[in-house]
Amino acid sequence: MSWRSKTVIKSDNLYVDFGDSRNLLKTIPDASVKLVITSPPYNIGKPYGKYKDKIPLNEWKELISDVTKEIYRILTPDGSFFLNLSPVPFGENKEILPLPYVGYDIMKEAGFFIRNIITWTFNNMQNCVQRLSGRYENIVWGVKDLSNYIFNLDSVRIPYITQNDKRLEGGTGRNPTDVWYFNRVNNMTKGKLGLSHPTVYPIEMIERIIKMSSNAGDTVLDPFLGSGTTVVAAIKLGRKGIGFELDQTYESEILKRIKNEASSIQSSLFDFIDKSKKDGD
Repeated sequence: MSWRSKTVIKSDNLYVDFGDSRNLLKTIPDASVKLVITSPPYNIGKPYGKYKDKIPLNEWKELISDVTKEIYRILTPDGSFFLNLSPVPFGENKEILPLPYVGYDIMKEAGFFIRNIITWTFNNMQNCVQRLSGRYENIVWGVKDLSNYIFNLDSVRIPYITQNDKRLEGGTGRNPTDVWYFNRVNNMTKGKLGLSHPTVYPIEMIERIIKMSSNAGDTVLDPFLGSGTTVVAAIKLGRKGIGFELDQTYESEILKRIKNEASSIQSSLFDFIDKSKKDGD
């Protein structure tokens, strides 16, 4: 059986393919992608569909390691990799496993230097009764060269906290720091958007990363695309988007989001999109 899908979503600035990202990444040339943003399955039994989100931990580590090594290869010398992971309950006793620490080790083994470990905080999540409720995830930011990477701070500055701050006079705002607040996309919002994927990024957070670590015309890639947030944000911000997703069930959701959320920015996009048949070789 072929690991490549029969359907591709493509345009001048968009390419989405369906299949195992470990294999699809091998089709990307060396040093051709400026920015990779992704959130892989957390191995906690989420109903993703085709992917079994409950495998032995060593197999999960191998998956993330294989993908991370390919990401290092395809990134430009000044490129960045943002890996979103969360502490999760693990095993029969539901002991907390700090997946961001595991991701940190995998990124270091692949050759990345860690620039920040961002804490993403939110309120809308279920409450626990046997431990403190989790209200954060981490985004590990890695670069290939600590002296050469894109960091557009002025593009992501946020308002000063107090209105009488003297820096407001002619100022452009403050550094957003490494603690970010973006509410998760809840089921009500997903329902309004017509999305069934169990985990959907807040697009504002992805837009911040894209503005911060790439420039117009650069290529942004997500090897675990899900419902398509990363490529939608990339198109809206004038970048090229590449996404790989194992489960072709989400193809219609990705297309819908591009049409509904990116078409106002680039109305001609769907003049170019087609679903082309590919060889199964």
